[in-house]
Amino acid sequence: MAAGHSTFTTLLTTTLANYGRSIFDNVTTNNALLFLLKKAGNIKVSSGGETFNHPLIYQVNSSFASYASLDTIPLTVTDGATRAVYPIKVIAGSIVLPTLDLAKNAGSKEKLLDYAEIKKMEAEISMSELMGDQVWADGSGANDFDGLQYLNNTAPSTQSTVGGIESSTTGNSYWRNYIYATAVTNFNSANAGLIALNSMLNGSTYGRMGPKAIFTTKAIYQLYELSQTSNIRYTRVDLADAGFQALQYATMPVMFDDNCPDDQIHMIDTDSLWLQVLAQGNMQITQFQLKQDQLLSSALMYLFGNLTTGSRRTNAVATNVTG
Repeated sequence: MAAGHSTFTTLLTTTLANYGRSIFDNVTTNNALLFLLKKAGNIKVSSGGETFNHPLIYQVNSSFASYASLDTIPLTVTDGATRAVYPIKVIAGSIVLPTLDLAKNAGSKEKLLDYAEIKKMEAEISMSELMGDQVWADGSGANDFDGLQYLNNTAPSTQSTVGGIESSTTGNSYWRNYIYATAVTNFNSANAGLIALNSMLNGSTYGRMGPKAIFTTKAIYQLYELSQTSNIRYTRVDLADAGFQALQYATMPVMFDDNCPDDQIHMIDTDSLWLQVLAQGNMQITQFQLKQDQLLSSALMYLFGNLTTGSRRTNAVATNVTG
């Protein structure tokens, strides 16, 4: 007996499938750090340049002191300013549109969603997800961003150049973030978790300068939430309205980010942490071009940027929070 396609019966052949007309983003994870950088206005767009840099003052003018009325005040030429210099990194991907697929998607009755628009949305989501990963990079990849794990490092005193400044050099402690390495094996036992947070805050605060936000894992976030169950006022409604879970500690939002390492808490000075990009490489898309030897068109989406900081000492990391 003759048989047709095993899937396409008469009903399925003559009836369009009941697909929804919206494409849902089922790829993007919880990129809280990237979101907060955007919210804080810390995405800096530069018109051009060979590198990204942060000007900083690393020592005081030693001529300032107390003197008797006729004492000689030394005319010392000081050199207390420098720059942290960061390379420009390239993040990119491709969008490919097979000609046959575009032809199939051209009918007015058959086309439920625009194929080209879906592929562009897919690229934007992929780029956003990649950026969420890159701002957490640890510096191990030569082409990766100088991400948060690199700038807020678990062993800054042994790092070589960060932004062109030697962290390991004697006297350069100003270019090291604070570390809380004491093991926290039971966050809510004897206030171990809150002691860690308090030590991190005190160790990375200098007058008005210090961390402005806390990022950690979902598991550690839950432990902190359990310690605050009777304090509803600690909930951050402003960030919740944007779709992010957030509590509060000492005026700082506490958020979880899927890219945070399993046993870590990061206190971040968002005032000095910038995502810098070049204006002509700010999520750009090239023109679609037809390939000469294949029936397809392609374009490239790209970003030229890096994560930079001008103040490492106002950041802190806890490295051994296990329960």
